[in-house]
Amino acid sequence: MYIPNQFKVDDEDKQLQLIKEFPLAALIFVEKSFFGTPNYSISHIPFFLTKNYNGQNVLKAHLARGNELVPLLQNANHNCLVSFRSTDSYISPSWYPTKEKTHKFVPTWDFGAVNAYGIPQIIEDKEWLLQLLNEITDQEEGKRPEGSEFKPKWKVDQAPENYLDTMIKNIVGLEIVIDELEGKFKFNQNKAPIDTKGVIDAHINEVGGSKGEYMAKLTTQEYPKEL
Repeated sequence: MYIPNQFKVDDEDKQLQLIKEFPLAALIFVEKSFFGTPNYSISHIPFFLTKNYNGQNVLKAHLARGNELVPLLQNANHNCLVSFRSTDSYISPSWYPTKEKTHKFVPTWDFGAVNAYGIPQIIEDKEWLLQLLNEITDQEEGKRPEGSEFKPKWKVDQAPENYLDTMIKNIVGLEIVIDELEGKFKFNQNKAPIDTKGVIDAHINEVGGSKGEYMAKLTTQEYPKEL
């Protein structure tokens, strides 16, 4: 991944936090064809991040049994790529106060991204799959609000057992022990404080909502100087 120095994030805690907050990722596997040209296969699936008994970071997910990636991953002997991305936002030149004086600004796009690499392993054990379904369900249901005005949180055991058995027969598990992480957090770190403040204000007042709140928080958090 192309990462200019000012946007590079080596802090593993930050990288893993992005994965937890934004678990839907692009799973990418490249295999050489008979003629030596690369064949690319990709699926967008949600992941559950955990650690194994060795303390290594592990990504777990499931795929439809009919997914074309399954036979490729079953025979994999090299890394796949799992690419995660945060909430993102267009950045208007009009948000920079200095633009009124110099006009030397163009639009850009701010975002966070984390790439994880590791050798994939396909798992067909029913108990493993059931545990994964519970883990990823509890992870996402746990993010939902609570209270009488909201629908109750869902648990896997609310589904009929025979229905779950049928669903599990149609999926396979995927486990990837992460052997490399790389992070890119592009949140206006390369601009002057006055212009970064303008971007933060625009995220809050113009973009608004949870998206604006997140972008304002990360832009503030990642800025290398005092604002």
